[in-house]
Amino acid sequence: MIKTLVGLLSIMLLFTACDNKSSFDESLVAKTEVVEEKPFEPVDYALTTVDAKIIEFQSTPEGFNFNDYKGKKAVLIDVFATWCPPCIEDIPVFKELREKYKDDFEIVSVLFEKDKPLEEVLEFINKYNIPYPVTIGEENFVLAKDLGDIQKIPEKFLFSKDGEFIKKFVGNTSKESLEQYIKIAIEN
Repeated sequence: MIKTLVGLLSIMLLFTACDNKSSFDESLVAKTEVVEEKPFEPVDYALTTVDAKIIEFQSTPEGFNFNDYKGKKAVLIDVFATWCPPCIEDIPVFKELREKYKDDFEIVSVLFEKDKPLEEVLEFINKYNIPYPVTIGEENFVLAKDLGDIQKIPEKFLFSKDGEFIKKFVGNTSKESLEQYIKIAIEN
């Protein structure tokens, strides 16, 4: 009996609430307006490698234009730290994939550690026999902020030969998954 009464009351409320004679406060309804989009302002980056070379690129609405790699190589930006176990686990996979696709693919590792002595970074590179560029310095943190305010590492960002953003990877990524997207980046 109570269930029937509750059911009838619910139906009555439903039909009275949907009444087209109901009034509403129009001030609570968002007005449609045209918002003029601001033109995209590109950012220029100049990352310094441990051997004092400069890797220059610019942000675009689609991704990054790498001065030295555009039209030649897909690029994986690897934001890492020397104390990070998943970052260290990625190194053999990176080396293998870089060697396999050496004509079409490059890795740029961006150190995400403040005030790390160069000697310690060089020891790390030698210990793990890292053959790809590793960047250091304050510009790394500007890039990390612009890439979505990176807070956790490793984070990796893959770009096609033409600089188009392809995929973001967070944490450990399987070799198979990386290779699948590297092939896409090379073909685009």
